[in-house]
Amino acid sequence: MQKSKGIQELYNEFHENKLSHAFLLETNDIEQCLENLLLFLARINETDDEQENAKLERLITSLSLPSLIVIRPDGLSIKKEQVLDMMQSFQTKPTFSKYNMYVFMNAESLNASSANTILKFLEEPEDNILGFFITNNKENIIDTIRSRCQIILDYYEGVVSYSVPKVWHSIAINYIKEYESVGDEAVLYNRSVLLPLIHDRKELLYLFQSLFKIYASFYQVKMMRSELSQEYEALSFLLKKDTEYFFKQMNYLSELLDELNYNLNIQFLLDRFVLKSR
Repeated sequence: MQKSKGIQELYNEFHENKLSHAFLLETNDIEQCLENLLLFLARINETDDEQENAKLERLITSLSLPSLIVIRPDGLSIKKEQVLDMMQSFQTKPTFSKYNMYVFMNAESLNASSANTILKFLEEPEDNILGFFITNNKENIIDTIRSRCQIILDYYEGVVSYSVPKVWHSIAINYIKEYESVGDEAVLYNRSVLLPLIHDRKELLYLFQSLFKIYASFYQVKMMRSELSQEYEALSFLLKKDTEYFFKQMNYLSELLDELNYNLNIQFLLDRFVLKSR
């Protein structure tokens, strides 16, 4: 198991009795981060009974401890209902551990409704509740959550980062602008302008990931009634569309990202996006 400075920082805070109530963990390996975090949670809940400690570790690492709830996205997002269920479970004090603990995997998937719901735990923290938000990019976390968490960078050697190069984000912004303006000729635009820019699966992945991030940003703006980021001013005309439009685009892009695992026909996948999202 790879160790990281990020999880070690959590250990240091615990030993110095400076443990915060909520942490935002940015990592290049979400599952490895969770694995190390679970061992950390086992350690901080230990007692003087070695047999009980071994049992506790097994319960935590197998996600079988009632006072530990790990929440993953349900489809494209983490739903409000998932958060409410977790909060209901934490109405009582923990029985087999010192803390009630929750972990949001891919925390950028919190939608506006679920994010607002979890704010109660963040704004009115209780001593026996610890929260962790794991993401591969802290900038994708809603500001109201990010500002209330202690940020920990938890990176691992030898893990490939899948962050999207800035040039592809710029290409995606321009593509949406052109895609919306050419109307029924979008397929021809794909083949004449966009297709020559994409040479392999990785570049198509970058494009679809960037498109998803853009539509997700607009979805949050519409849901939260917040200000549009300056980098998206060229796409401000999209604000006339409703939240259902952005959710639909995100859904189609999620399907295409899945298809990338077994279909490498770039032109076909680009055409699929145009035809399904119209």
